[in-house]
Amino acid sequence: MKKALSIFLFFLLIIHAIGQTTFEESLNEISKDISAKLLNKNLRKVVVLYVTDLNKTQTTAGKYIADIVSVNIVNDPGNFRVFDRENLPEIVEAKKLMDEGYIDANSAKELGKILAVDAILIGNYTVFSSTLKLTMKALDVENGFVAAASMKDLILTTDLGILLGINVNSGNSNLNRGFNNQPINSSEDYNNPGTVNPECKENNTGDYCFVNNTKYTLIVRLKRYTELTLDPGQTQCFHNQQARTYNYTIHEKGGVEYGQVYYSYGNAVKPFTRAGQISIEQCKSKTFTIK
Repeated sequence: MKKALSIFLFFLLIIHAIGQTTFEESLNEISKDISAKLLNKNLRKVVVLYVTDLNKTQTTAGKYIADIVSVNIVNDPGNFRVFDRENLPEIVEAKKLMDEGYIDANSAKELGKILAVDAILIGNYTVFSSTLKLTMKALDVENGFVAAASMKDLILTTDLGILLGINVNSGNSNLNRGFNNQPINSSEDYNNPGTVNPECKENNTGDYCFVNNTKYTLIVRLKRYTELTLDPGQTQCFHNQQARTYNYTIHEKGGVEYGQVYYSYGNAVKPFTRAGQISIEQCKSKTFTIK
């Protein structure tokens, strides 16, 4: 038995190591591809900006990816000079451009002059069931056009999953999400951002869903006159809610509400109750599983 367990653990370690190596090798490959294309156009002074999700949100995972790409380019034999992105906040003009969250042709040229670089590297990613699709582009600061581009599917690893705020080994197939990519409540998941109202940015709204994973019929309340009734196994959503933090209460249908405490009709036993806070984010959709 001990021998079998040892063999099993040994293979788990090998699989983990292979996953990590594959992820790092894939990042190295996309870095080499971009470097070769930049070298071919004699663009040697570069800055690697934060890699974002599809909503152009700066994330922990994106920063991690950008850092590795920066290191790979620094170590490339093409003798590149890479501007240290961590110094950007100290340059007021550069910080203003970065805070706008979008680098177009005009801002690329302006940022290029400020930093005295030849090219600006930007990137974004999309998370699928078992891979992270990474796209990197290099903008020529002389004209703002794309001078080089590369795309790669990176295998999701446990460590990358932690940065993304997901459990890679959970078997959950609903991973095409709009992440803000911070570690989140274990009962909370991000959904496909394509399901939210197209005017969410203009109206500063988002969606929030609750799934009832209990045996009770529950009432979920966000605001005094905003509530949902959920049968066991049912999912319902609050759509187009203002993006902010809300206090929520959940109680079993058939109870009587007194402040934050609920009591059953004609029964001294306190029914199912929950209370806490959730955060609705602009143009994002979340689902909270009530357990």
